[in-house]
Amino acid sequence: MTYNVNSVEAASEYLVKWTKRGPKWNQAVRACMAAMAGEATAQEARRCFRLAAIEEGQFRAAHEKTD
Repeated sequence: MTYNVNSVEAASEYLVKWTKRGPKWNQAVRACMAAMAGEATAQEARRCFRLAAIEEGQFRAAHEKTD
């Protein structure tokens, strides 16, 4: 399944659905909360989200085949 995450709010909603929650997940949640509060940029939240997604096996590169 593929999800399009195009906002900090959507990323936050998606993060809370994950069952695996490691250190990168925690960092992504904090970055999203900070971005929504105007204390961080959306780019920082995006970077943390991608790192968490890779670590937790939730990320599939756009060029990968999806069967």
